[in-house]
Amino acid sequence: MDSETNPAPIWVLLGKWHGDNQQLLAIAEALQLPFQAIPLRFNYAVNIPAQIRASSHVGWRTDQPLVPPWPRIVLAAGGKSVPTARWIRQQSGGYTRLVHVNRPWAPLSWFDLVITTPQYALPARPNVLSNLMPFLPPPSEASPEKWLPSAASSMPRPWTAVLIGGKTRPYEFSDAAASALAVMVNKQVREIGGSAWLLDSPRTPPDTLAILQRSVEVPSHIVPWRGEGKKAYRALLASADRFIVTEDSASMTTEALLSDKPVALFDLPTRPGWSRRFASAWRNASERAPSSITARLFEATVDIGLLTAVRDVRLLHRALGRAGMFDGSRRPTAWAERERQVTLARINALLEGR
Repeated sequence: MDSETNPAPIWVLLGKWHGDNQQLLAIAEALQLPFQAIPLRFNYAVNIPAQIRASSHVGWRTDQPLVPPWPRIVLAAGGKSVPTARWIRQQSGGYTRLVHVNRPWAPLSWFDLVITTPQYALPARPNVLSNLMPFLPPPSEASPEKWLPSAASSMPRPWTAVLIGGKTRPYEFSDAAASALAVMVNKQVREIGGSAWLLDSPRTPPDTLAILQRSVEVPSHIVPWRGEGKKAYRALLASADRFIVTEDSASMTTEALLSDKPVALFDLPTRPGWSRRFASAWRNASERAPSSITARLFEATVDIGLLTAVRDVRLLHRALGRAGMFDGSRRPTAWAERERQVTLARINALLEGR
């Protein structure tokens, strides 16, 4: 069995999170081979660590039959999907290769390739590919103006698109944060002129848009995600002249940068739990003394999937800043395209058995 005879040599395990699924599907489509998307459903047992569930059928199910011919590659993201991916490899007799995106919450040695970015702080390993940006489709060259709300005709240029995320550990999106975001929007639009588009997301707290509607004083238009927001989001990525992005979302930040337009980040307050504070303190100590026993223990613990509370989106932002993505000294689209090609080459090597 090989990728030339298998009708779907790539299986994509889809989970709960839109950002993860977006990356997985973007990779599958870029490989230009037939693939099968498999939505997973989880139950309470999914909270049992992957190290215990191993390659069992505990904690997950799917409405699609998982039967031969087995895929050459399984693409997955997140710890919940790990037992499913390992179960498929077990059923295939070891034929299937496992490619994981972001972090697996499990020993890195379980995977043929882990594709990650700076916020996950994974150690350097032969099977770990550390990119600067998430793998996203290249931006469309066409400007889908037809998907913009009718208000577009009365919105003066330049356009500032404000991409609003929401609460995700450790970030809080309080009423005070919404008011501070309005202050930032007012200040920037007054300085450069034009108007602001404000787009929320599925994670945005219900009261945030109401606060912004009361507090944004410059010409603006609010686009709720549950209304016309999803289509308008794609249109404004192509049409806006600059962006303000709340810092909680790596994918929104990356998509804004891939416009090659100016991007400003809005800082959110954080409320980390004890496990995240412990992991961050350990990581910081390791960075200060990278050859110390503390650093080696930190790396080993992350390597085997025991320390999982290390995700920090600000690590990504710092890496993007050092690479010149925010100050205009580098073109994000060119950088991202190089990373795309490296990523696809690594996966194609697995497809070919190298």
